[in-house]
Amino acid sequence: MAAIYSGIHLKLKGSRTQWEDKLKLARFAWISHQCFLPNKEQVLLDWVSHSLIGYYNKKFELSQSVLGELWAYLDDILHSKKLQNLTKERKNISLRFAVAQVINEQILESVSPEAPVKLSTLLSCCQGILSSSMLSVIYTTKNELMVDLLNKLSLLACSELKSQVAVLRPQLFEVLLLTLDHYMLVQRQQTNPNRIFRQVTAQLFQPCLLLRHLLTTRAWAAEDNSTVRHHLSKEIRNKIDVLLHTGIFLPDHFSSYKQELLPAKEATGVKRGPVTKALLTPVHVILTKLSDTEFYDPSLHFAVKANSLPLLYKISLDSYCKGGANQLVGFYMFSRFVTCLGLSQEKDSVEIFNKSDWSLALLALENLLISTLSSDIYNVAVDRLQDGEAQFHFYRDVAQLLLNHPQQSIPAWYRCLKGLISLSHLIVEPNLDKLVSSAWVDADCKDARVQKSQDALLSTLLQTYTKLRQLPRLFEELLSVICRPAADELRQPVLSAGLLRKLCECLLELPPNQVLEICNMIIEKCQSYLIPDVDGKDNIALKLLSLSILLHSVMFNMKSLDNTTPVPIVHRSQRLMGGMLDEILKPLLLLLLKGHSLEAFWLHKVCEATLLFCYTWVEMNTIFQIHCSKYISPVGPVEEWDCRILFPGMSLEDCCRISNITSMCGSMSQLLLELLSLQKMKKILVQTDFSKDANIEASLRKAASYIVQSGRGSLCQANTELWNRQISRVDDSTYPVAHWFLVTSNLAVMMPFLSEEDLSYIADLVLSTVHLQDVSIGLDDQETCLSVSTISRHLLNSVLLPEMPTLHSAFIQCLLKRFISFLCTCEEGVTSQVLQYLEENDAIWEGDQKKDCMSETICKTEDASPSWKRMETAAQVILTSAKVCSQMTISGSQFESLMDLLSVMGALKPDGMAPADQSRCFLLLLFIATNLKPSFDCEAVKTIEQLNETYLLLTSLQSGRNFGSVLKVLHASDILEAVMASLFSLCSKGLSSNIENPAWLHFIQTVQNFLKGLMQVIIERKNSTRLNLEKFTSFLLKCDVSREMKSGQPLETWSPGAGQLLVTALTTLCQVIISCLDQYKKNKQMVETLTHLLEEVAIILGPVLQSYMKSKYCSRLGQAFFVNSVTVLLEAELTRRSHRTTEGDDAPKEQLRYPALYKCFSQQLMKELSSSERPLEFLMSALCFMKVFCSSAVKTRDRGLDKIIISIVLSLRKLLSAPWISANDICSLETYLKNLIAQLTASCTTEQFYIIMKLIAEGLETTNIWKGNHRDVVSAVTLIRLLVSCPLQGDCEKAFWFTAPQMITALVFLIKEASKELALTSLLTVPALETLTVLLQQGEGILSNPHHVTLTFSALLSVPLDRIPVEDYYSVFHATHEVLFSVIQCHPKVMLKAAPSFLNCFYRLVVCVMHQGRQKGDGEKGSTAEFEVILKCAQLAERMYTHIASKTEEFTVFSSFIVAQYVNELQKVTLHPEVKKHLTEGMYQILDLCIEQDIKFLNTSLQMGVKEVFKELYSNYTRYHKSQRQGEEKYTA
Repeated sequence: MAAIYSGIHLKLKGSRTQWEDKLKLARFAWISHQCFLPNKEQVLLDWVSHSLIGYYNKKFELSQSVLGELWAYLDDILHSKKLQNLTKERKNISLRFAVAQVINEQILESVSPEAPVKLSTLLSCCQGILSSSMLSVIYTTKNELMVDLLNKLSLLACSELKSQVAVLRPQLFEVLLLTLDHYMLVQRQQTNPNRIFRQVTAQLFQPCLLLRHLLTTRAWAAEDNSTVRHHLSKEIRNKIDVLLHTGIFLPDHFSSYKQELLPAKEATGVKRGPVTKALLTPVHVILTKLSDTEFYDPSLHFAVKANSLPLLYKISLDSYCKGGANQLVGFYMFSRFVTCLGLSQEKDSVEIFNKSDWSLALLALENLLISTLSSDIYNVAVDRLQDGEAQFHFYRDVAQLLLNHPQQSIPAWYRCLKGLISLSHLIVEPNLDKLVSSAWVDADCKDARVQKSQDALLSTLLQTYTKLRQLPRLFEELLSVICRPAADELRQPVLSAGLLRKLCECLLELPPNQVLEICNMIIEKCQSYLIPDVDGKDNIALKLLSLSILLHSVMFNMKSLDNTTPVPIVHRSQRLMGGMLDEILKPLLLLLLKGHSLEAFWLHKVCEATLLFCYTWVEMNTIFQIHCSKYISPVGPVEEWDCRILFPGMSLEDCCRISNITSMCGSMSQLLLELLSLQKMKKILVQTDFSKDANIEASLRKAASYIVQSGRGSLCQANTELWNRQISRVDDSTYPVAHWFLVTSNLAVMMPFLSEEDLSYIADLVLSTVHLQDVSIGLDDQETCLSVSTISRHLLNSVLLPEMPTLHSAFIQCLLKRFISFLCTCEEGVTSQVLQYLEENDAIWEGDQKKDCMSETICKTEDASPSWKRMETAAQVILTSAKVCSQMTISGSQFESLMDLLSVMGALKPDGMAPADQSRCFLLLLFIATNLKPSFDCEAVKTIEQLNETYLLLTSLQSGRNFGSVLKVLHASDILEAVMASLFSLCSKGLSSNIENPAWLHFIQTVQNFLKGLMQVIIERKNSTRLNLEKFTSFLLKCDVSREMKSGQPLETWSPGAGQLLVTALTTLCQVIISCLDQYKKNKQMVETLTHLLEEVAIILGPVLQSYMKSKYCSRLGQAFFVNSVTVLLEAELTRRSHRTTEGDDAPKEQLRYPALYKCFSQQLMKELSSSERPLEFLMSALCFMKVFCSSAVKTRDRGLDKIIISIVLSLRKLLSAPWISANDICSLETYLKNLIAQLTASCTTEQFYIIMKLIAEGLETTNIWKGNHRDVVSAVTLIRLLVSCPLQGDCEKAFWFTAPQMITALVFLIKEASKELALTSLLTVPALETLTVLLQQGEGILSNPHHVTLTFSALLSVPLDRIPVEDYYSVFHATHEVLFSVIQCHPKVMLKAAPSFLNCFYRLVVCVMHQGRQKGDGEKGSTAEFEVILKCAQLAERMYTHIASKTEEFTVFSSFIVAQYVNELQKVTLHPEVKKHLTEGMYQILDLCIEQDIKFLNTSLQMGVKEVFKELYSNYTRYHKSQRQGEEKYTA
């Protein structure tokens, strides 16, 4: 032993031993258990440290490889498990301080590719040292080394972030974060705040700010390491914020800041400390470091400064100015920082700003203003009375600077002005004209972001002056700016859509006098400045138009006069309307009559302004007259209802001339003329009885026709743009949309006066534009912007269209014409006579025919109108062509056109159709459906799609209230026969070559719905029911497809699609007959007939299905179609069998006709059920069949019932344990599974039930999880949940609940075991919890032993809540919550003793939702869906709090502890407001349980930080909840 010791020691220290050998020996000594050295680990650590220090102190030379190996050896030691174990055992291991110094010196040098030591090795060593509590003392006890290391690492991180290379490894940032953590601990232990300040500002301030800036502004790429991007970058930024807070703005430094910032007279009260300890000019030091051009790269310097100043300002406010304290210090800090940005009036530094610098400076200023506002730095009264308005003058200087150097293209410029207005409107008041000019009238804002910021500024301006009741003052400046000389054609509209909405809100808040004052100002400006000089001047005409739009916007959004309006306001309104008429309307109308050239630009604009003034005056005058009886119109009562209504005060001849002139002056003038005509119609309708005067009615018709026909030519143009519903935005490109919107939105007014030509035009226009391609619309414009096609779609889909029967009928007529025009272009098979019959629109329904429209009997020849006779003829021709299979051809190019027409017809409401319209539509669709043939160019899939759409529409028309009119011209059985004949014909021509195509299967379902719907109509009408069903049954039995199947030919010789269609028709007929038998069960003759029909259908349906099973199509049993067919056949046989026995007949009922088919089919199904992945539709059909099959076995007293039940249970177990079936699939199948299991339990004996229980219990063994048989457990858990949900009776119920405690115990063990593996959470844990919930709910009053209920709490405590993925989070949370809810709701007696355990489980849920629902930074923010999940969990927690509060007996004692737990956790996180709202509401319910002693206990026992949180909670509870509850109790009996 001594020899070994002395040998190793000498060899490591000896100069003769090669370094390579020394390293091998050292490695061996470290890992070998046979090498004994006293304090071996320390000796080896000292040796490698001494070697590295000696090399870097140049005491000896080493090769590069040896040096690298030494560092690697040190790294291995630092990360070895042996060292970690020694640390845990608290054995003393130390490292030399010189090692830390060497690491610090080598970190920056190791970046070079030629460096002997890799940077990763040095960082790993550093990480190992800092991660060890014993070794990290070499940094923590020598603060200078820690600061130096942090400085070097920050510079290194900055260098990596500045490069364009992707950040692939997180090591550097992990070590940096670890170093920051250690430095923060060391900083807290420092007793000298001045030393901390000097260290931070000297070595850490600049690199940390640069690093924070680079982390914040880096454009992260997909190649960057996700850990660095999402986690480490955020953590490092947060640590830097804390470092700056605790290093620069310490409480001990406040006196120095105050002394430096405040003027001499303000700082006289500051106590001065010893000169040696004073921190003389901290702000100067900070700003000097920020302005250091040597440290920062010139390209980054200003950006770093602009991003850092708002942060430093916010930190300083948090440190010194909380709660409005030390406002003056905060202000002077703000002023120094703003000056540092270069935004100062003292020097012209802003002159050299480029656009990017302006953007950065304004963003920084915006953030500084936001912090100032949020901290209440500016108090107007205090500033004026105590500080000589120092703040006010500085803010005014900043505002003047911004307005002197306008930056209208930068959104932050508007936001800065908005912040200054929020401080005080007086700041911008002296420069209000500049603000209105540069930020409103003359601002050219086309970018959406800039527009949004501008709207926010101007909305704030409007809102502020509205609250101050000074909105007229703002409008005075606005009008002055508008009337200044300027290039008005370059100006944007004064009011954007958003600003107009805000103006509307503000006008409703203003007193009426101020609104009228604004209107008077506009009128005065027009009358004094614009109208006298408008003749021949384009710019004056544009200003006049702007003021007309402004006056229109104000008057249309002001409060209307009514009978409650004070008389002075009414009189002032009368004077306003009179002044508008005399000073604006008449001069402008006379100006138009002077005979100027109609091509002059100024005249067009004057026309637009004049018409807008006229429309505004006429509209407002009418509204005032209607709503206010005290109002007297300036023009007196109307005597003649002509165009003089539109232009008050003018002669008839002048009005006609004005109309002619203005109609030729552009699109906006045209729209305004239409609006005036509409106003004329409304006025006539309100004030006259037009039915007594033919002239007035003619005038109305003329006006309505004028409005509709005015835009006829423009709606055909291709370059139509979107319109935002503002009249100021109407031009040649938006006029078509505005005109079409005017027409469609006023159809209710114009409809009685529109001619057939007008109605046809509107209908044709809707049909032509409904499928036009829309211009792309942004998200912000979707609600406001309109297009022609959007308006047409809205009209077509609105509920108003059917309420206008003439237009609705005209549209259907237009649609039918379009259909017929299209069909006439097809190549062959079209009977033009049939199409002409359908195109007729003169069907006149007499009174007796209307009453009989729901009768199936066709009108007699002498009673029917010619139109109906022609329709009957057309119907017969359609039936004939369908039966002889005379099909038309449609090419692939015609496919889209026909589909568009079909989609339009699909938008129509069948209930709104007139009888003739519905009949013609049905006949046309029937013609298309039965006369369509796929051409060479058109694929079969497209033909199927087209047929599918057609049959969907035919099915929809069956629901119309006038469908009886269709049956006036066609028998229902004839329709059924025609449809099936045409479909059989199409199948024979290759339509159904691939019967497994999803499109074909969907089409089969559509045909089945059509057949079933029509047969249901036959039954509901109760007229010729038997005749129709017999006739259709006879057709199906005698058709060619049926004869081929009965002939015994092999299935391969038939068309498989035709066979499917025949099966579809037969099964549908069976279902309808079965339902009909229930309806007519008292009519013996009908029952006999229907039973006979059912037997005939079953005779052919059985062999067809048997043939299918023997053919090559048997492998396609995966399709639900055949399973449903066999199920229906079995149900038909059971129904026929039940009706065969007459009353009093004790003879046994006859056996089933095809028992072998059913048995074979059930066996095949059980094999296929879990053999491989199957569609859900197939599984649903299979489960339905097995239910019916089990029921049939019971009814027929099958001797093999025992085997059937057990085999079904085994099949279900295999199905639910199949690897391909998901939880969502099981959820979808749950109803079918429950029905099947209910049938099984109702059919089995007690012995069979015990066998079922034993089969299920096998899957509940915990060993299944250990063996990896997870799906077997899922199967068993699911079956138990389904079984307990079924109605059990008698011995089966007793047997189940006898074993229920064992099942609960097994489930608890399963949950505990599954919770150990996170991957099993959604697969096993959640289903087990759901089953546990159902057992507890159904076991209410049955589970007598409380222990079996309380067992569940131990399972809930093991459920993982904090590590689960987001997609599984809600299911786990909800399942856990439901178990707790079942306990508290269904087992109240258990809660008397188990309340602490219950609360412990629930507290885990609350903590989890609080941590998930905390406010997150930009890097952490998840999707909206994730937040909605958290919100739903918070709602569940609130719900549980409410139920806890309702159980006062059990939880009153624990109420204070519940509150204490909540506030303790709330103090740790900042919750999202929505999440906090729900949790707080729940906590209010708990506080209702707390008595006064509980509140006192909480106030005394809670810790300091938590106590403040509780006080805030209790204060809000008292203010918002307790007072409301007491108010409710006061009025409660």
